[in-house]
Amino acid sequence: MREDILEAVLKKGLEKYHEEWRKNQEAVFENIGKLRDMAKKDYVTAEDVRSVHDNVTKRLKNLTGIEILWLWGGKDAKIEEFLNRQEFKTLLSKAERIKDVSEAEELQELLMKVTQGKHTKLSTVSSWLCVMNSKVFYPMHTQTLPKQLREKIGIEIIWGGKTNEKSIQEYLAFLKTLERINKKLGIENMVEAAFYLSRFSKGKLESHETNQPNYYLEITKPPGKPYLENHVGRFLWSPADERYLDGREGKIGLLNTGDIIVHDVNGKIVGYSKVAEKPKVVSRDEIIKIFTDEGIWNPEYSKFAEGWFRKSPDDKFYLVKLRDFQKLPEKIGYTKLKHLPHPTSIQGVYLKEIDSKVLEELGVVSSKNKDIPSQGLTLRDYLASKGYLYQEHLVSQFYTALKTKGFVILSGLTGTGKTKIVQELAKLLDSSGENFLFLSVRPDWRDSKALLGYYNPLTGKYHRTKLLDFILKARKDYERNGRNSAPYFLLLDEMNLAHVEYYFADFLSVLESGRDEDGFTREGIKLHDVDEVETFDGIPKELHLPPNLYIIGTVNMDETTYSFSPKVLDRAFTVEFHDVELEVYPSGSGESRLPNEAVDTLRDSILRDLSGKNGQFLARSKGEINEAVKELKDAKSGEYWRILIELNKALEPYDMHFGYRVVDDIALFVQRARESWENGIVEFESDDEIFDLALLMKVLPKFHGNRKKLEEPLKAVLGLCLLENAGLDVRELRRGNVLELLRNWETQRENFRFRHTAKKVLRMLRQLYEIGFASFS
Repeated sequence: MREDILEAVLKKGLEKYHEEWRKNQEAVFENIGKLRDMAKKDYVTAEDVRSVHDNVTKRLKNLTGIEILWLWGGKDAKIEEFLNRQEFKTLLSKAERIKDVSEAEELQELLMKVTQGKHTKLSTVSSWLCVMNSKVFYPMHTQTLPKQLREKIGIEIIWGGKTNEKSIQEYLAFLKTLERINKKLGIENMVEAAFYLSRFSKGKLESHETNQPNYYLEITKPPGKPYLENHVGRFLWSPADERYLDGREGKIGLLNTGDIIVHDVNGKIVGYSKVAEKPKVVSRDEIIKIFTDEGIWNPEYSKFAEGWFRKSPDDKFYLVKLRDFQKLPEKIGYTKLKHLPHPTSIQGVYLKEIDSKVLEELGVVSSKNKDIPSQGLTLRDYLASKGYLYQEHLVSQFYTALKTKGFVILSGLTGTGKTKIVQELAKLLDSSGENFLFLSVRPDWRDSKALLGYYNPLTGKYHRTKLLDFILKARKDYERNGRNSAPYFLLLDEMNLAHVEYYFADFLSVLESGRDEDGFTREGIKLHDVDEVETFDGIPKELHLPPNLYIIGTVNMDETTYSFSPKVLDRAFTVEFHDVELEVYPSGSGESRLPNEAVDTLRDSILRDLSGKNGQFLARSKGEINEAVKELKDAKSGEYWRILIELNKALEPYDMHFGYRVVDDIALFVQRARESWENGIVEFESDDEIFDLALLMKVLPKFHGNRKKLEEPLKAVLGLCLLENAGLDVRELRRGNVLELLRNWETQRENFRFRHTAKKVLRMLRQLYEIGFASFS
């Protein structure tokens, strides 16, 4: 859950609506008190319920603007029935006496029991708990946690029919987070917090407080070429009148720094820009002076401006400075952008708020969250701008694996962009190409000579290679510049055309030797023992790999290639490129231009992210690894750690369990993924997806064999991927069941908590049933 975004939204709500809350809070709690009195009766009658429903709840809705307490159960519920249930009464009685959220965990078992009853799911129960104790319990339902807010903070619907043990745990975790934020901001109770958060559903909270821009359409008809000869993309301006501040004609008063303006000039979309400064009020003479200095003011523009001047009797105007104007390759009409407002609805309008989907159609923002704006430019957005279509999780998985381990194997279908994703990342970070080396692996490679060269005693010379020079360049850069050095990417194409264990053995050994205090591998690859070669040719006797070197191998599995041994898979992260979405191919119209500033920001973010907090790139001390493992143990109240223990125990009878290195890698991946997510470089659906991808890459790649060997272990993994109460018995799965699950994956995926791992397991089971053999690749 994104606590930072939740805090930002609450902070904004407090600033904007505290006065309204202060005026109404006494009346709100007076009515909540009446509800509490009814609930505490020894026996609640239907007449009691009718009286309260007709008076109190309507009054609460008028005071708060929403159904802030969802008290009445589902359709056809008889409220008096569940209010008179003994378990329900016991729960409310105990809740009233609780002093803080930490004590609420004592009610978990009783809360679970009550929410299994008819019409008493979490939305209703949490509302009644709030009635009894508003200091501790939040009324959780659709109106107090609207969809856009849930997606921003990363919490799924856990009420209604989705109420289960997991959702109770998540509710209690949410209470802890909210209690912490409330104390920090001075919010006195959960009803007040719900009052602020509910405003988000009405679009009343400006999204810039959570790094989310708003989007507007400027409709104008100035003379001259946009940006070059008029104000378009450089300024917005209008009469300083309520109609233009926040009325039908305009929304200038709502603009904030970073908001995006789409420009309609003479009925065509010509480009877009960003708000550089908040609106200010200026005079007619100031407008003329500013526009003259900017080269905008001329006789033709003067005639255009007279229309605005006449609309302001007091000679006051709103002026907004813009930046980063991006002209579209060609003007676009309204018929080509289906999410623009209809032309008849904007007659006489200067500035209108628009849906972010317009920007998605223009390729300006990400389409990941279709109901909310994109949080800046992610790596996937950048790749999409280059015309390469990757699923969000695949880009995030690849980048985080590379950042975590520095050795990544890309497997899967040919033509799915395995090579391109590496090339484009390297090019983004250094357009010169000096930081990238592409090597095609040859089938006749038997040792490391083809990679690193060799000393020829007959000639007294060392036979250099491109890779050796590339590594020495990376090492020199790191020695000179430290955290400010560039990351270097080695791509081994068709890595398994030769035995990896032969030609890459030296690399595998030193990569796992650990790092010294300077970040280099503790052990080196022995190259030669000749002093002259080291002195005059600059080739060291032992090659210690620098921490800014990243190694990526692409593989395709067929009869001409070799499979990987556990030794290799244990030391790498394996990312599979399998899914192909022809429905959305090609993406847009190919390459699209991104604002230079956005690309520069993304580049700087990635460089900082890769170099790490200590500036040592891939170097990880044992203390840092232990800290990552500790964080994993504590994550989700220890749930992920319990799953790892269960998984290892389930696999142990089949000799397919994993060691400490795999656990370290999973822990580091989870930790690094959260960092990169917070830095806005990649996006994940949730913490569960991060853990899911770690399991997929570190546990499944070693599964390789026949049905007798793999069927039961795969089913054990699949069982741990299921949601509770999924109603699926994995032990009974046969070929037909597996095929049915895969064919209907879009609906069946809802049965699984760890969906990426589950889908891969199902595909491997299908292989077992069809040909009697399966492997990860």
